[in-house]
Amino acid sequence: MEQSCKNCGQSFEGKFCNHCGQKRYAEQDKNLKDIFEEVLHFMTHFEGTLFTTIKTVLLKPGKMSADYCDGIRKKYYKPISFFLLIVVLYLLFPMFDGLNMRMPYYRGIVGTGPIIAEQIAAKAIAMNISEAQLAELFHQKSEKIAKILLFLLIPLTAAALSLLFYRKRRAFDFFILGTEINSFIILFVFMLAPILLLPFLLLIGKNEISENVLALPVIMVLLVYTTLTFRRFFTLSWMGAAVKAILFFVCYAVVTQVIYKTILFEVTLAMIH
Repeated sequence: MEQSCKNCGQSFEGKFCNHCGQKRYAEQDKNLKDIFEEVLHFMTHFEGTLFTTIKTVLLKPGKMSADYCDGIRKKYYKPISFFLLIVVLYLLFPMFDGLNMRMPYYRGIVGTGPIIAEQIAAKAIAMNISEAQLAELFHQKSEKIAKILLFLLIPLTAAALSLLFYRKRRAFDFFILGTEINSFIILFVFMLAPILLLPFLLLIGKNEISENVLALPVIMVLLVYTTLTFRRFFTLSWMGAAVKAILFFVCYAVVTQVIYKTILFEVTLAMIH
């Protein structure tokens, strides 16, 4: 029986609109049982796809991106939505300053550090406050701005991948792979690694984790992860994947430590009045 969709106005037959996908609701569907069934469906679907995505990203580097780019998408959480979820969790339970550093740090950025130091001094003079007071205002403002600017890591990473693997994939593929890599880095470096170290810190009587403690093991893990990712996603040899992983790590260091942090600094400083 043909009917008109109440959502988009298109005519359709069956239980779902062929144009927008909305379900046809009859009088018997308007009850509490139907509401509970929809909640249960959402929770089981959310848990299933999220768990599959986390397990795949952590244990099978590059597979989610390869599958997603090949059209296998139903079993995974959407890459951008997954990245957003990881970022929100990281910001709710921060164990490190991570990519949101305090103002004095920016003086040491390679290339832009001296310029930033001059900007800090000029800003403090213009506002007639001390640099210490400016640093406190900067930290309060950057905590909010960094939430938005973290998304810059995805196109910046995609650009680095496109340079390393020129013409091997489409721009869309690089974007998806960049999303997976950044999701893994935030999930592992800023969330899982500190949690794994907590028992060790409790044994030796320390209350805080130094980021320097994690530097070398994190670098090794990321090199192994990107090697496995490139081998699976681009079907490279072990040697080819390892070389590309090293080159990518250098590019990614420039992306995060120079480009991203310089942009974050400039935007944050401009927002302080």
